[in-house]
Amino acid sequence: VENRFGPQALVSADSSAPNAPAITLLLEGVEFFCSYLAAPHPAEFYDLVSLQEGLFSPQEREEILANKAFLVLAQKGGGTSLAEKRWICRLFTRLAGTLTQLDGAVGVFVTNAELLISRRVYLQHADILEKNWEDQEYFPAPLWISIRSGQKGEFPMVGTWGLKEFGFLELWFLDAKSPWPELHEKLYLMSIFQITGRELYQNMDTIEFVPGNPSVFKELKGALFIVGGG
Repeated sequence: VENRFGPQALVSADSSAPNAPAITLLLEGVEFFCSYLAAPHPAEFYDLVSLQEGLFSPQEREEILANKAFLVLAQKGGGTSLAEKRWICRLFTRLAGTLTQLDGAVGVFVTNAELLISRRVYLQHADILEKNWEDQEYFPAPLWISIRSGQKGEFPMVGTWGLKEFGFLELWFLDAKSPWPELHEKLYLMSIFQITGRELYQNMDTIEFVPGNPSVFKELKGALFIVGGG
C-alpha cells in the first residue's frame, strides 16, 4: 500500500491480535480498514459455495473456494450523497485492485452485492478504471453490481443485485428474448447511467432499446421489471 499510495496512506497498524493484524488507511481523505484473517471465508457469514454465478471461470471458482485466508476491506462512513458513494467506490476499487495484486490473491467477494470476482477479472476492470480515472462519468459497474438469473412462474428473469446500495431499485428483465451477453450489457449500462446521475428509471417509464419498440418499467416488490423489448 505504501509503495502504491505513499507512506502517508498508512495511518496506523495494529498487531495486538497475532492472527488478525489490521491497518487503517487514508486515501484522498477517505478512511479504510483492512484486516488479515488466517482462516477460510466463514460459511456462517456467507457461504461462497452457494454462489454459482459471478465473474469467474470454473477453475477460478475452485481456487477461490480452496483459499485458506482472506483480507477484510471496509470503508468507514460510506458517503451520504450519490456523488460521495460513487467516489468512495472508485477509491475502494483502486485499493482493492492494489491488494489483489499480492501473491496468493485469488479473487474478491463484494458482500453487499453478493458478488464473487476472480483476480483476473477484478484486475482487468481495476486497470480500466485507472485508465479512465479523470473521467467522472466512468464507473466500474461489474465490480459493484451482480447480475443474477431467476424464474417468475414460467418466465425466466435476469437482473441486478446491488443497485439498492446506491439508492435505486434493482432492474430485472422479465421473459427477455435477447442473448444473455446483450442483457448483461444493457443492465450494466443502465446501472452506470443511474449511478453517474445521467438517468433515473421509475415505475411506468418507457425505454426503447430498438426504435419503435418500447419497453415499460413496472415496479414490483422493490424492483423495476422491464417488460417487452428485451
